[in-house]
This record gives sequence, C-alpha cells and structure tokens, in this order.
Amino acid sequence: MSAGRTVRTDPAGERADGTADGAGEHRPAGAARKDARSPLAALLAALRISRRDALRARGRSALIMVMVGLPVLAVTVMLTWYATEDLTLSERLPMELGSADARLEDTREAGPVRQGEDGLHWQPRGQEPPRPPRSQAEVQALAGPGSRVIPMSEDFRSYWRGAAYSEVAVHEVDLRDPMTEGMFPLLSGRYPESADEVVVTGSVEAGIGTTLRYRHTRDDVPKRVVGIVREQPREYGRTVVGLPGGLIPADAEAAARRYWLLDAPAPVGWEETLRLNRAGLAVLSGTVLADPPPAGDGPRDALADFRHVGGAHALLYPVLVVTLLVIEVALLAGPAFAVGLRRRRRELALLAAQGASARHLKLVVLADGLTLGLAGSVLGALLGVGAARVAVSAAGVWPDGGLGPFEVPVGLVALTVGLGVLSAVAAAVVPAVQAGRTSPAAVLAGRPPRPRDRAGWPLLGLLLTAAGTGATAYGRAETEWILGGAVLGLLGLVLLAPLLVKLAGGLAGALPLPLRLAVRDAVRNRGRTAPAVVAVMAAAAAFSTVAVTEASTERSRVERYRPAYPVGTVAVHGDDVTEESWQKIRQIVERALPGVPLVEAYQAVDDAGRIVHFDREDGRCEGCSFSVGPLGELPVGGPALLRFLLGRPDPAAEAALAEGKAVIFNPAAVRDGKARFHIWTQALSGTGEPKEVSLPATTAAVRGPSTVLGVLPLSAPAEAGLEARLHHLVVDPAVTRLTPEQARGIDAPVRAVTPNVAVRLERGVPENRPDTTRFLWIMAAITSVVMLGGTFTAAGLALADARPDLATLSAVGARPRTRRLAAAGQALFIAGLGAPLGLLVGLVPGLALAIRQGEARDRVLEVALNGVPLERAETALAVPWPVLLTVGLGLPLLAALAVAVCTRTTVTLTRRIA
Repeated sequence: MSAGRTVRTDPAGERADGTADGAGEHRPAGAARKDARSPLAALLAALRISRRDALRARGRSALIMVMVGLPVLAVTVMLTWYATEDLTLSERLPMELGSADARLEDTREAGPVRQGEDGLHWQPRGQEPPRPPRSQAEVQALAGPGSRVIPMSEDFRSYWRGAAYSEVAVHEVDLRDPMTEGMFPLLSGRYPESADEVVVTGSVEAGIGTTLRYRHTRDDVPKRVVGIVREQPREYGRTVVGLPGGLIPADAEAAARRYWLLDAPAPVGWEETLRLNRAGLAVLSGTVLADPPPAGDGPRDALADFRHVGGAHALLYPVLVVTLLVIEVALLAGPAFAVGLRRRRRELALLAAQGASARHLKLVVLADGLTLGLAGSVLGALLGVGAARVAVSAAGVWPDGGLGPFEVPVGLVALTVGLGVLSAVAAAVVPAVQAGRTSPAAVLAGRPPRPRDRAGWPLLGLLLTAAGTGATAYGRAETEWILGGAVLGLLGLVLLAPLLVKLAGGLAGALPLPLRLAVRDAVRNRGRTAPAVVAVMAAAAAFSTVAVTEASTERSRVERYRPAYPVGTVAVHGDDVTEESWQKIRQIVERALPGVPLVEAYQAVDDAGRIVHFDREDGRCEGCSFSVGPLGELPVGGPALLRFLLGRPDPAAEAALAEGKAVIFNPAAVRDGKARFHIWTQALSGTGEPKEVSLPATTAAVRGPSTVLGVLPLSAPAEAGLEARLHHLVVDPAVTRLTPEQARGIDAPVRAVTPNVAVRLERGVPENRPDTTRFLWIMAAITSVVMLGGTFTAAGLALADARPDLATLSAVGARPRTRRLAAAGQALFIAGLGAPLGLLVGLVPGLALAIRQGEARDRVLEVALNGVPLERAETALAVPWPVLLTVGLGLPLLAALAVAVCTRTTVTLTRRIA
C-alpha cells in the first residue's frame, strides 16, 4: 500500500474507495454504505465472514458440527427405520391378498353394507338381524361368472409351549393355491397337504417334523409341523397355518373371521365393490386403494375412515421431546461458540472500529450458528439416511425380512434438520449478545474485556423452577404435567446456572492450588461453564427420573404381588377336567406323595358345566374392586379346606361346616344367620340374569386380606340347583411342605393325563421378574457417555481458552503435574456440580411419575373379599441409591482422571501486551 493512503474496510467487506475487497471492480462509495445498511447485505456479509472463520478454525467448527449433527443423525435413523417398518395397507397387499384380485369378507349381514375404501371397516345400511355364515357356493355365485374364490378364515387359539399355553394366530387357507402366493412365503419344508399338517412361523419355536399340541376344543389335538413360513411383520406374531376345516372347530366358526380370496376376470373397482356391498360382502381391493373413491354420506361414497385425533394432547409429547432436544444441543454447543467468540475478539473489534454496529456483530456470531448448524444438520441427516439404509438392508425387506420398502420421511427429516439449525442458532445467542458489547479499544490494545459479573436471571429462573415443581406436583393427576414441569424446571435451571456456578466458586479458597485455579477460571468464565454444567445436569436429571420410576415400579410389583395360595402350597388344578381324569390324577399324586393328605376344593357349576360366580346380595361396595383368586369367591369343600384357608384349626367353624352351614370370612355378609348371594351362571362379564340364593351361614375370622369370601359345604350347590365339580387338589404347607423337586416330579405325569390341568408351587414373589438392576446399569452407562461427552467438550474448550494462564504457570515454574491437576479440576468442577445436582433434580419428577403410576393402578381401591383393604401402591417408592451414587460421585472422578491423563504438559509460551 502506498504511503499516505489509508484504506478502510466496512462490515460488508467493501473498501471505502469503492473497490470490492480483494477484487478490481469499482463501485461508488455511497452504494457500498447503502448495501452495508441493508439487512440482507449485512446477513450475506455475516455469512461470508462465518464461512471463512469456519474454514480457518476447522477443529472448533468440526466439534460444533458433531455436537449438532449427532442428534440429527440419531433422530433421522429412528424416523427412517420407523417409516420403513410401518407398512401401509397398500404395502401389505401381498400379505393380505397374495396374488388375488380382492378379498371378500362375510359381514353376516342380511342386508347391504357401507364400507370404507380399505374394506376393513364397514357398517350395515339397515337393521336386519345377522344371517348365518355364507357358504362357498353362495359367495361363488355372488362373485359372478368367470371368477374363482377360495376360503380363508382367521381366529386366535392356543397351543402348548412346554410350560404353559400360549395364544397363537390361526389361518385356514390352502397355501398351495396360486392365489395365496406371497402371503406366507415358505422358508423351509413344504405347505400342508392334509388336515393334520400345519406350517408355523419361527416364533412358534416348533421345528419341521415335530408335533404341535394344538388346543382344538377342550382337548389338544396333534398337528405335525411340515414347514416354516415367513412371519408377517407387526401383525400376528406367532402364527399357525393349516388347510380349511383343520384348525377352527365348527362351533367356533361363528366367532372367526371368514374371507374368500377372489380371482376375477377384470379388476375389482369401486363399482364392483358397491355391487358386492349390496349383497352384504366387504371388499379389499388393490384397484380401489390405487384409485380411492370420495368419502362421504352419499350413496356412492365410501364410508369415512374413523381416525383418532389426539389434538393438543397428542402433540404434547413430541413438543416436550423437541424442546428437550433443542435445549440439550444448545447447552452443549454454547460453550464452543463462547470460546470461538474469545478467539475472534480482535476480528470483531476491527469490524466495530470500522463502523460495524452492535447489531452487525451479533449477526456475525449468529451467522456462525446458522452456518455450522445447517452444515452439521444436513450432514447428520444424510449420514442418518445412509445408516438407516444399511440397517434396513441388513434386517431385510419383505419377503426376505420383516421390513417394508425403504422409505425416508422427507418432511420429518427436514423438520429434524430445522430443529438442528434452531439448536445451533440458540446456542449462539448468548455469545452473540456478548459480541455486541465488544470494546474495540480494549481488545485492540491487547486487554481482553473483563467478563461482566452477572448471575443470569435468577428471579426468572426461580419462578420457572417453582412453576415446574408445581406442575410436577399437579402431575399426580396428569402425566403430561409431570413432563411439562420437568421442562420448565430445566429452563429455570438454565437461568439459575450462572448464579449456582458463582456460589460454588465461593468454596475455592479451601481447595489446593490447581483446583483453586480451575474453579476460579470456571467462575470467571461463567458464559462457558454454566451451559456445560446445565447440559450435564439435564442428562443426569433424565437418568434419575427414569431410574426412580423403574425402581419404584419394581418395588410396587413386589409389594403388590398377591400369592394365589399360602406360600409353600402345591396345587393341582384345572377346568374342564373329567371325573375319570381326576381319579387318575389322584392316583398319580398319591403314589408320588405317599401319606401326604390332599385337600379337595370344588367349584359350583350349572347344568351346562359353566362355573358359577357369587356376588353379595346387597351389592359390591362402591369404589371397590374385589380380589378373586384361583379358588373362586366361594369354593366348596370340607373342614380340611377350611383349615387350609384359615391357616389354623377352628373347631366351631368346622362343626358348622359339617352341619351344612356356609362359613363366611366377612361378617358383613351374614345377617340373621343367613348369607344371601346373587349367582351368575356365566362369566363375570356375562349378561345372564342373576339368581338369588340364601344359605345358612356362620362367620370365621381369617388373618389379613382373603381372596375368598368363605367356604360352602358340599351340600350347598345341590340346594341351589347347582353341581359341585372337583377343581383343586391341594397340599397344605401347614401339614406337609414339599420341595420344588417333589412338585416337579408330579408335574409331567399329571399333565400326561390331560393338558387341561396344571401343577403349581406357590413360591411367593416370582424370581424370574424383569431384571431392573441390569437395566438401570445399562441406562447409567448410556447416560455417562452423554455426560462425559459434554464434560470433555467443555473441559477441552476451557483448556484452549486458558492457554495464556497455563503459559503463566509454566513461566513462574509450575510443574507439569500442576497443569494436569488444573485441567482435571475443570472437568471435576463441571461434572461434580452438574451430576449430583441433576440427580437430585430428577428425583422430583421420578417420584411424581412413580406416584402417578401407583395411583393409576389404584384408581379403584382393591379390597379383599373379607373386607380388608390391601396396601396402597403409592407407598411403593424406591430410590436406587447405589446406581445414583455411582453416577453422581464416580462419574466426576472418572472425568477428572481422563482429562488429567490426556492433557499435554508441553505449553507454548505466549506474549502478553500490558
């Protein structure tokens, strides 16, 4: 530059002489000043400056992009996976129709029906009574000439899995027919050729050539497995497929869904669908789905789909999740922008000295968030889509796997990218405000501005924290309030964090020198420290909430467990067991347990063999839900059964039972020596008319809550017009306590008599309940990774920002160990303040959620049949202190140790300007 000539560059990158910076094109100076004042020109200039700075500081830029892009990547993978896994009806057509043109459903309506475009929901047009199921000949006639139909039925039955019966979806269809191609692709073996052959999905766990004990009616029938077929994704689970007529009993066909696959000479469009609707058939057709008719109330319109609209209530969870995501990313990326601001002070001071306003400086810093956030979010979304594609390919697409066609939810992914950008811009807001207060004279003179001693917005933070606590307390009525309160509390802590950091810094005077230096540096740079502390705090609070909720649920499950029998009881019980089978079972048990007395318990049944249920004549107490065990409300038996239920001998009650009186455990049920009941001859939810009976009765006191109302004498059922059917053979633990090996010894021989009987040893609380402790430790490990990531990032930024201070330490003779301890102190302060405080904060919503779940289970007070209330679940609260203390105390120490090991001891001395 020639002597005597000064060139000034304005914020828009123009030179005062009208020449573009770095170019030879001349423009009038007035036009440059006008462009600089233009908001769009200022934004474009800020974006150019941000792009150049991002390329110069590649390490810091990559760090910010990773912190923004990783959540976007994770959410993109999740959204893409769910979109691919969630099959639409059009995508499911090969599974529903095979290669058929349509599927006809027998609605059993005598008159016409209206259906939706998918044929899955329909309604009758008239009020005609249902008609009997249509035969295949009738459906063939309705399908028209040139068409062919084959039957298909669906139902749910059960099969024996070796330890218990499990429900299984049942399909009756001839898979050898070309119309069924693609419905259940064959993996191995062959399709059934006779009524005693079936194919199964892999989840049934039955190999080819094995025999499946399939419950056809009351008894099991053997079915030979001849093939393994592909399980339809997210539909039926365990599935058994056989030929028509081989799996669904004749008396159950009325409850089963009956279909016909249709091979038509022409596509089945809406006109043909309306014709079949008039005959009472609902139609699923690919042609109609591809060209759907209008929905409405017109005679030719499709029935409107009934879709659940959740409104604001359904949007609350996504809004809360999005809010937490934005806050967490902003808190993690905020310190990086704060450090970037310190390293760009001279550049911003030059801009301010040349006429840039505070608004321009803020815009430059916000442009960093926009540029890096957009780059990180887009890169994360692209990598997420690629990772999802690899995962889908590995899992397999139907029929090779359980997923549908690869699908990217573009709208949701774009929204996720937008949230990532918003998070990055939000992270740059506080540094942008600080940039607007830049003092050009102090910075250019080499005197960094003294950080303002601000404690955030403590009053607003206290207000939000109080509001969040109140919402959480109110959350005992609504779970959404608990989550909303947690978000409000987190926002309050964000505003309170600078004050908390300042207060914690007051303890630095009692610490050793390295830690004292680290704490004071953290307090002096609260704009960098506070966001990192809150980020660690948020992760710890989320973990604490989940841990307390899971531990309380497990404790509630244990405390609420109600044993079916006294602990130690061995019971042989079953429904639909013939008297001949009971005789064989008794002989088996007596041979296996010689000399052990067996207690007999009977149940009252009607003339059709249906179990009779008893209800107190004066009605159930309002707001009470009665607990009924496997013995029923009123088992029938003799003195041995009474002693078993009472847990002690009662000579007076036993004598009354022998005289033909009922022994009732609830004194309120006996009046004037009589017990009056309503008896129901159907299931508890049946619609039959109750019958009133009155029996002579006496009372007996039972210890604690009882799952039975009392004991009826053997003569009582006959007096009420009922029969007594043997239901239990019990080994009373007060008389003989069997070992688990003895109980298992009678299990197999008894089950060989009939599959309708079971042997049970009452052990108390199940030992095979879910392992909550293992789950909590896994959650602790995942949370620790997030917390350590935030701690290491903040500690690394603090070390980069504190290079002059470390150089000063070296200049005055500090040993490398001192510098290591100072670096470790940064991590210890951030994690040591954020982790314990976050765990304590998370206890509030965690306990509130546990109480909420307990109250949901106890919405109706559970009362035993003798009138004694059971314990309420809200007292079942648990805090997993070992896991919480490990995270709260061990994690900060681990973070400090890792930083101390990884910190370099070589320090480059820096030149200071006084």
